[in-house]
Amino acid sequence: VLSLCACRLNETPTEIPMSDWLIPVEEVFDGGPGKDCIPSIDSPKFVDASAIEVLDDEELVIGIVRDGEAKAYPHAILDWHEIVNDELSDAKFGLTYCPLTGTGIAWDRVINGEETTFGVSGKLYNTNLIPYDRASDSYWSQMRLDCVNGTLLGAEVNTYHLIETS
Repeated sequence: VLSLCACRLNETPTEIPMSDWLIPVEEVFDGGPGKDCIPSIDSPKFVDASAIEVLDDEELVIGIVRDGEAKAYPHAILDWHEIVNDELSDAKFGLTYCPLTGTGIAWDRVINGEETTFGVSGKLYNTNLIPYDRASDSYWSQMRLDCVNGTLLGAEVNTYHLIETS
């Protein structure tokens, strides 16, 4: 079943002011879908690896391990959702994945002492996704690991180690 996002069809697009960006605004492009039209996964469901029947052994996943506990996120799912807001042990993170550049990063979702979730903005910088945080509506550069537009301008994110494997 294919579902399409219609969240922006009848709305007047809200433009982000082109001032106050830390990156060249002429290199910020609309990736097509509007804000949150590529839905992040905010309550991921997991099954034991031995019970998985839909992935072949050679298909890639992005994994995270904390305190002896591990989770894996298949590329096949990340290609469609780009962001998973999750937690593992004491870490609350947003796993951002850009299908265009094949890059995945786990961002700490606690910024300046406030917990947030990340969403897909629909914008790109150097063909790389620009997520936004829902607490402040600030825009972040996945490749720079900092806030490039919004009230948190210039703030940097902490990251968690990931592994890409089959």
